[in-house]
Amino acid sequence: MARTNFTVDVVGVADALLHLREYDKTVYNIITKQMRTRSTGLASAVGGDFPEKTLTYWKGIPPKTRRDPNKRPFPLYDATAARGGVRPKVGVGRVVNGERNILRIQQMTAGGAVFDSAGSQTTNIFTRNLDIYAPTKGTTRRGVSRSRVMFKAVEKRMDTVEGIVQHAIHITDHAAQRAIMRKR
Repeated sequence: MARTNFTVDVVGVADALLHLREYDKTVYNIITKQMRTRSTGLASAVGGDFPEKTLTYWKGIPPKTRRDPNKRPFPLYDATAARGGVRPKVGVGRVVNGERNILRIQQMTAGGAVFDSAGSQTTNIFTRNLDIYAPTKGTTRRGVSRSRVMFKAVEKRMDTVEGIVQHAIHITDHAAQRAIMRKR
C-alpha cells in the first residue's frame, strides 16, 4: 500500500506507550482502544473526502474472470470502497526514519490508494491524467509520497488529530501515575 506521511511531533508519548506495552499490556490495550475509538470519526471524515467520480473508465469492481489467470488485475476505483476503506492504525509501531508512530490514517483499498498516491515513481499517462483531475499535495522525489486526498483531508482536521494525541497523553499520564502510586 502506498503511504502518505504527515507528521506531528510529540516527544515521549510513543516511548511511554512502548514501555507501558511491555510493563502493563492491559492498560496499553485500554489506551489504544480509546484512541482507536476516537480516531474512527477522523478516518470516516477523511474517507468522505474521496470523490464519487474519477477518470471515465477507471471505476467499478474488477471482473471476476481474467484472460490470463496468472496476471493480477489493475485495481479499479470504487468510490464506496475507497470512502469506507480509510482506517485508523493506533499503537506503537516499528521505528521508521528514527521515529515511532502512535496514530496513522491509512487507505486500505487498492483503488483508493492508487488514486490517492499514484505517481511517486512514474509519470505515465494515467498518472498525468490523475494529476490534472486531482493535483497532488507533495512531491515526486523518490521515497516521498504524494497525496491527492488524504494529506489535505488530515491537514484540514489537524485539530482533531491534536485532540486524539492529547487524549493519549492524558490517559498515558494517568496510567503512569497510577503505577507509581501502587509502587509506594
